[in-house]
Amino acid sequence: MTPEEKYELFERKISDELSNKEEETLSRIIEEDQVVAEEFRVYKEWSSYLDANLNLEQNQSDLEQNLKKVGDSFFEKKPAKKETKVIKMPSWIYAVAASVAIVLGVYTFTKSGPTYNDFAAIPELSITERGSEDGIGKKAEVSFNSKNYQEAEKYLSELLKNDNSNSEYLFYLGITLVEQDKYDKASGIFEKLQEGTSVYKYKAIWFEALNQLKQKNIGRCAKLLKLLPQEAEDYQQAQKLLKKL
Repeated sequence: MTPEEKYELFERKISDELSNKEEETLSRIIEEDQVVAEEFRVYKEWSSYLDANLNLEQNQSDLEQNLKKVGDSFFEKKPAKKETKVIKMPSWIYAVAASVAIVLGVYTFTKSGPTYNDFAAIPELSITERGSEDGIGKKAEVSFNSKNYQEAEKYLSELLKNDNSNSEYLFYLGITLVEQDKYDKASGIFEKLQEGTSVYKYKAIWFEALNQLKQKNIGRCAKLLKLLPQEAEDYQQAQKLLKKL
């Protein structure tokens, strides 16, 4: 296990993301190796400290100083007193201070909450295979799938003029609105679908949760995610997002 892998394990332990097997592995290592135990203690204390403070630049400086002190206590070859047991540290320990600084730089200083783009997997629109008399369906499909959401909104709106209860058109129109940051309009559409019984009912809940996440309305997002039943296609992703909120 490299130092980086070890500190990633520390970070995931603190974030409560370890599997049962990883938990057992880390616990065993900490019990058997006092150096690793000390590293984990320092990592945990500073992670907690940094989470509670906003001045990241000063925190990083303080962290480096603290790690230097910890490193000095481990690495300095001090004269051994009579009858004092000297513990020989493995060679990789000399990289502890630098490794922790690097890892914390990656996992702590840049750590942020989940974002809309982390979870928004936009489904492809495919409606022309069922026929389109005036070609608007084809235009809607091409523009949506090419991420030209402004054009897609226009064509889907035209389609809805003749079929205003079509749940598929409504769902994809809702996505075009979220992608354009037209949050309130998107919410109106997704809420309408949530109240119905179409196959897009649960997809609408999921995307409305993402709509709220994009606006950083974390409480509302979490409430919506909890509405998804286990049979919903996006249930697992919803659980993953809930853990990160």
